[in-house]
Amino acid sequence: MSGLIELSGGGWQAGVLPEMGGWLTSLTCNGTEVLRTMPAGSREPLQAACFPLVPYTNRIADGAFRWLGDTVQLPRNFAPETCSIHGMGWKSEWRVVSGREFKCAMVHEWEGLGPRPWKAGIDRWPWAYHAQQRIRLGPKGCAITLNLTNRSNVPMPAGLGLHPYFRRRRETRLSFRSNGIWMVDEAQIPTGEIAPSDRFADFASGAPLPAETIDHCYLLWDGVARIKDDLGTITLTATGAPYLHVYAPADGSALCLEPVSHMPDALNQDPAGITSLPPGCSASLQMEISAE
Repeated sequence: MSGLIELSGGGWQAGVLPEMGGWLTSLTCNGTEVLRTMPAGSREPLQAACFPLVPYTNRIADGAFRWLGDTVQLPRNFAPETCSIHGMGWKSEWRVVSGREFKCAMVHEWEGLGPRPWKAGIDRWPWAYHAQQRIRLGPKGCAITLNLTNRSNVPMPAGLGLHPYFRRRRETRLSFRSNGIWMVDEAQIPTGEIAPSDRFADFASGAPLPAETIDHCYLLWDGVARIKDDLGTITLTATGAPYLHVYAPADGSALCLEPVSHMPDALNQDPAGITSLPPGCSASLQMEISAE
């Protein structure tokens, strides 16, 4: 892959592809796959090992919402769905600003529509922002820090998340604790119903992945999740992420544990639950992955 950066430190190895969306293309520990490796030559973000979610996460119904009196219509960027999903960072160029053998930092800039007030017919994310992603490898594992700074002249809704694809095997068992699950409709938009945390499996006690698809957001998880299989144990910890979105399709092709700062469609259903970031201020999220 052109532009591929290879990091190595503490027995860990990672591939990073900044210009396509700030993606991780691989993450291994002593040669053992921890995140699913991206196929060589792929330019499809959903085949990456991990990508950043900024300045919002998951789906916005019909790509539309209101914020402080403005109506915003975002491009529908996940055909054939009518939603807008995952923000702009995962499909935008990131620029490397520093790096060593075991770490790198890259930034993504969004110019928005200039100072508010804006003209009617807002058809993109109107707020200017600066995002930074720092990746570091060491004996304890891989740490990724995502920062978002509001560069506009008015408060901006701010959401952050990371979208890692972990290895998934027949022996995989998953464990974490949470306080419920947002149920969703056929368009994967929350219905308002909150189901018990063991609706799909008793992950609090550790459980294999069910035969049905999970594509749901878990509320107020405790910030720690573990994946156990015949190759060992992977531990995910996160800060700045009160929600964990789990994607585990019935066909067994993927396992995503996405630490995120807000629920899906929060800009419509829970605007008080999404950070209102004043001009010049920043929000951050960190994810750490270790393995035994």
